Amino acid sequence: MPIVIRKDEWNRINNWANFDAEDPEVVRRREYVKFLNETSQVMTKAWPNSLENVNKRNEELRIARNLQAEQTNTKFYARYLRKKKEEQERLMYSARDMVFKNKDAPKLLLSAVIETAVQKEREEQVKFLNERRKEEAERKREDDDEIIRKAKEWHELMALRKKRRWDANKQHQKDILDQAHEVAERNRTEYETELNLQKIDNILAREQMDALKKFDEEFRAEERARIFRAIEQDRKETRDRKREQDARDKMDDKLIEVLQKSRCRIEQKRKKTEADLKNEKLRVLEKISQRLESGDAVRNAKEQAILDKAVKEKNDLNEARHQALLKKQEQFRQDRMASRAKFLKDEEQRLRDFNTTRQWDIMNRFKNIEIYEEFQENLRKQKERKIAEYRAEILRLWKEREDREAKERADTRYFYGELAEKKLRAADNKLLTHAAGLLQEAKEHGRPDYALHRAIDAYCKLYRLYPMPDLPRSMQEHFTGYTPWDGSRPDRDYVEPPPPHPRKKAVPLPAPNAPQETTRTNGLQAVDKPGPSKPKEEKKEENVQDYKRSAPANGLQRRNLEQTFSLPPITVVPCTNESCRCELKPGAK
Repeated sequence: MPIVIRKDEWNRINNWANFDAEDPEVVRRREYVKFLNETSQVMTKAWPNSLENVNKRNEELRIARNLQAEQTNTKFYARYLRKKKEEQERLMYSARDMVFKNKDAPKLLLSAVIETAVQKEREEQVKFLNERRKEEAERKREDDDEIIRKAKEWHELMALRKKRRWDANKQHQKDILDQAHEVAERNRTEYETELNLQKIDNILAREQMDALKKFDEEFRAEERARIFRAIEQDRKETRDRKREQDARDKMDDKLIEVLQKSRCRIEQKRKKTEADLKNEKLRVLEKISQRLESGDAVRNAKEQAILDKAVKEKNDLNEARHQALLKKQEQFRQDRMASRAKFLKDEEQRLRDFNTTRQWDIMNRFKNIEIYEEFQENLRKQKERKIAEYRAEILRLWKEREDREAKERADTRYFYGELAEKKLRAADNKLLTHAAGLLQEAKEHGRPDYALHRAIDAYCKLYRLYPMPDLPRSMQEHFTGYTPWDGSRPDRDYVEPPPPHPRKKAVPLPAPNAPQETTRTNGLQAVDKPGPSKPKEEKKEENVQDYKRSAPANGLQRRNLEQTFSLPPITVVPCTNESCRCELKPGAK
């Protein structure tokens, strides 16, 4: 298939296909632009108002503003931490006290205290109840007399109301019957009228529906007929156009054939006419010469000269005409040869363009195949790399999970072992100290303390705080120096922690790069990381710079959960306070 393009387009395609060649004008232009750029940089390097120096000054100003904002944020954050820490300490103390008082043993002591208070006030309540009973009996007698009097008045009033209501009901019943008859008559009349109107409306609606249906059928029939006529008209016009086109084609063929025949016939007639004209002139001249043979010699010579001259002129004219005809035929032959040569040249150029385009397509096809193979190879390498990375990531996660599970098991053993025993004993000390304080308070107020002693005895028996009985006589000689442990009394070195003061001085904020203790904030209390025998892991340094740069310098930046001191949603966690005894359950949060 030939492609027609301009010469400049073909030159552009050839230049684009030549990858190694580079336009010298482009190279010169690029070198000139590079020279101008270097010269401009050298000239503007020392200018105070150049773009680079202005940007440098702006950057210095920005760094100074950021430094000032960081200092402001540091001060604000230090004040914020102090305030939140004081508030958290108060909340932690109140939460621990609330948790301690909500346990079974403190509730048992509270019940005992309430029982002692009840026993002391029992006699006063009995006296108060006797007086209340006398007052209630007197009030009951007076209320009974008043009720009897009001009942008599109420019965008389009910009888009067019943009689009046019976009379009113009779009159109302009569009025209702009259109204019912009137409404029934009116409803019957309206129903008959409505029924007649509905019948008329149904007749009219049926007539309108029939008319609409008839109109719809006629419209559909007319539409189908119109569509059919339009289709037939289109078919007829198509046939006419096709027939007309065929007739025009035949007429053109006939006209071309007639034109060719007429040209041939005209050429034959012209040649025959010229030959007849020549023969006729020769015949006329021959008759004239025969008539004039009797003339004198001068006249014959003159006439012969005239005849020769005329013959010569006629011959010259015929020769000129013949030469013109030959020249015209030669020119026509040259034009046909030039046209043929131009056609052959154009055809050769078309074939060359076609071959060049086909070669270009073949080269592009091979190049695309190479690119696709390279793409597939890159995909395979990328897949292998991703598989290797995924395998390494899986192995890393596997190792992290094993380490995390080992650490959790160690923490669980420590939490439910040594730490649990310390917390249980701390809870016992706190409760026994609290019970001693309640006994002292009952003694000061003169309340009986039997209930408190019973509650303490039940607690000690429940948690086996009494000392073990003496060993059998046969085993005492093997355990000399053995003294049973008595846990029914607080430890000698136990001191109950005082409540925090609301104006307690806050701990100064540590430096940003200083190492911090291995504690974590969980919303209720600060829990030491379990495992005293394990090496302590240093907590990540608090990145104050990242916190300051996370938002504008307004003191309202948000921190990560590990660094924030705000109060998150409350989550019950194991308590590390030795003076508190929390009831721990495995897996509880």
